[in-house]
Amino acid sequence: MPSQPLHLRLVEADEAISNLVDAMDPISAFEVDHVLKLGLCDVLESIADALPHTADTSLATIAVRILRNGLPEHVALEEGHLFPLLRRRNAGDQSCQKILLQLEHEHGSDEAFAYEIADELEQIAEAKAPKNAEMLGYMLRGFFVSLRRHIRWENATVIPLARRTLTAEADITQLREAVAARTLTGDGLQILETVSAANGNRDPGGPGYPLVPNEK
Repeated sequence: MPSQPLHLRLVEADEAISNLVDAMDPISAFEVDHVLKLGLCDVLESIADALPHTADTSLATIAVRILRNGLPEHVALEEGHLFPLLRRRNAGDQSCQKILLQLEHEHGSDEAFAYEIADELEQIAEAKAPKNAEMLGYMLRGFFVSLRRHIRWENATVIPLARRTLTAEADITQLREAVAARTLTGDGLQILETVSAANGNRDPGGPGYPLVPNEK
């Protein structure tokens, strides 16, 4: 069964979005990305569970687009901004350096695997039978199990490390600007909202609004 539903709500209007980005703790943006990646894992598990029968074409379409676009954008944000800051602020911490190297290695492996899976899922997105349902199921399960473990490891190591060591205003500003600069098109937001809907948490606000964590 999927690991967990997405706990997301929608915020309204461009002005609210702009104010949120300006005031946000940018490290939280990485946590939100992790929640969304876990949502993707749930979608992939749902597709795998439907095999060898043809899975929901809408779920396959969502998965293809996130695998090809959303995941690479997240990796670029981490490796281009978060990880270099962590390396500089923890230059003498060999454990930190090793963790970041391992995570980068996993990013490379996961990204290559993601494109391969996306190619296979295009068959389902086009309402065609998968070329080899048994192999696709094996690929999907290998990918989402590995990705869930990767996300939980980052949540247990990188996020706490970032909160402890990236306290300088210059670091926070750099991360905030990087998060704000990441392109989020209306189409991309609709994809993320559809992922939330697929997990039983559809918000009446409709597509076109960014997803942020629920307030407790």
